[in-house]
Amino acid sequence: MRIVFWNCNGAFRNKYEYVKKFRADLYIIAESECVSKITNQNFLQDIQFKNSLHFPGDKRGLLVFTMNAQKIIPLSWDDFRMRYYMPFKFAGKTFLGIWAKDNYIEDEYVYTKFHLQDLRDTILIGDFNSNVIWDHEHGYRTHTDFNRLMHSIDHVSAYHEQTNEPFGEETQPSFYMHRKVDRPYHIDYAYLPTDQKYKISFGSRNFLSYSDHLPLILDIVD
Repeated sequence: MRIVFWNCNGAFRNKYEYVKKFRADLYIIAESECVSKITNQNFLQDIQFKNSLHFPGDKRGLLVFTMNAQKIIPLSWDDFRMRYYMPFKFAGKTFLGIWAKDNYIEDEYVYTKFHLQDLRDTILIGDFNSNVIWDHEHGYRTHTDFNRLMHSIDHVSAYHEQTNEPFGEETQPSFYMHRKVDRPYHIDYAYLPTDQKYKISFGSRNFLSYSDHLPLILDIVD
């Protein structure tokens, strides 16, 4: 199964064709407009199932969709008024799509702590807006603390496990501040159970023409 996560930086209706080429089974898109505003005819013809999450007053939110005939089943987990966390089931697996909008890793830590038992068999994927290089800015709920929570339920960061690179020393950026190539950061992640086989990769810097984030491509094998 192929999953693509991408923070599209808005106006997804004009950018759908760029991620369609990955031929994924599941797409999770952050900073997408309301799905009712996506009038791209190819998108409307291609998708089989979709779900979206937008808080009142927000022009951008989370969108998940598939071109396959397998349903996306939303899960009713309490979000404790934190944005944006979308739990759902797809193809027999549980996913948590993330776009950390407010307090970044501090909210992620709290949300994860509250739902720790729910997450044991869950794949977490999204824009965390976080890296251990900013731990000093987050008191007692840092990315390092979050990693300890993941370790406690036998989850690993797919990128770091695959590359054996230390956190904070990533050679593959996922985000370029203001789309400037001299301001690279790694802030998009996939965390998954240690017994899950996978391969992770990222889209090329050509995507900087459309967003400040690169697509994250996660291929998982049963």
